[in-house]
Amino acid sequence: MPYLPPVHIGLLRETFPGERRVALTPSDVSRLTRHMAISFERDCGVSAGHDDEAYISAGANPAGVESMSAACDLIVSVRRPNRDMSAAKAAAFLFLGSNSESAPLSQIKAGVPELDLADLEGFADAGSMDAFTAQATISGHAAVLEGSRQLGINHPMLMLDGNFVRPIRMAALGADSAALQAIATARRLGALTYGFGFGEDDRRKIEALGAKFIAIQPALRRSPATPSGMPPIEARRQLASDLAQMQLIVASVTDRGRPAPVLIDKDAIATFAPATVIVDLAIGNCSMTEANQIVTNGSIRIIGSTTLASNEANEASRLFSEGMSKLLERLAASDLGALKNSTDPIINRLTSGQQAGERIAS
Repeated sequence: MPYLPPVHIGLLRETFPGERRVALTPSDVSRLTRHMAISFERDCGVSAGHDDEAYISAGANPAGVESMSAACDLIVSVRRPNRDMSAAKAAAFLFLGSNSESAPLSQIKAGVPELDLADLEGFADAGSMDAFTAQATISGHAAVLEGSRQLGINHPMLMLDGNFVRPIRMAALGADSAALQAIATARRLGALTYGFGFGEDDRRKIEALGAKFIAIQPALRRSPATPSGMPPIEARRQLASDLAQMQLIVASVTDRGRPAPVLIDKDAIATFAPATVIVDLAIGNCSMTEANQIVTNGSIRIIGSTTLASNEANEASRLFSEGMSKLLERLAASDLGALKNSTDPIINRLTSGQQAGERIAS
């Protein structure tokens, strides 16, 4: 039987400002190096709590980007590489899409598959390989903690005579994993929680967490008017009225392959309670959101951070690495030269999403 050299993986250090996660942790590297070679860029895991010695002990070898580009079959990172990788011989790049600025397409060689793990979101066969859902959950948790910090609530569970002191009203827009985790976190911190969703499925998820469900008009998510003829402007006014007494709003409504729908416009913000904090995880649910900025409108703050998961870099990296390592094992068992024609449902979903350009950055 001919000798087949092991698949060679290249692990990049993240260079996006504020990004502290790493795509593979030493514990998963230790398992992977039993049947594949791994090179890593020095300091790739330092911000997540993993030094270079841990990677070396796990069986990986430190290398520069140029040598990895020349030698590696697969190159992995948390975000799409934002440096020139056009000379890389890799069969594919694996990363998680981001709704922040990403590298121009020309920086990765034309024709090389860019496998965005976001395309596995909600896919039944993905299991723990669904890194998008895991990271969204971390972001939902971090969004509430950051919102509490912005509100100046240092002890949100402080109690006097068995009652919470001034519980805040918190609203989550959407019922994805980020929104649901935001509700769960806020409830643990003593907030009065409200979930805004689009239908009965959203209602079930939100009410299961003990939050009050408030329906959002479907016209806000889709351009056409609702069957009743209510135009989006009226739907936004109704939503603004429902949000007016909230102090913390976490928004995470996305529309796959399209810009996030605007649910909160400047007119709505003018009706909100003073000092309201909006955390826009979708980077677009609020018309005033700017990526990676905190925008103020009077006393109201709109947070557009795309690095909230990095606030919990160690745990976020552990979950990311778990999914990435299992995907790498699956890819290593496949014909890397024929990824685009694979019959494996996971690989097929990733390559189909890449070819069709289904997903804008998320």
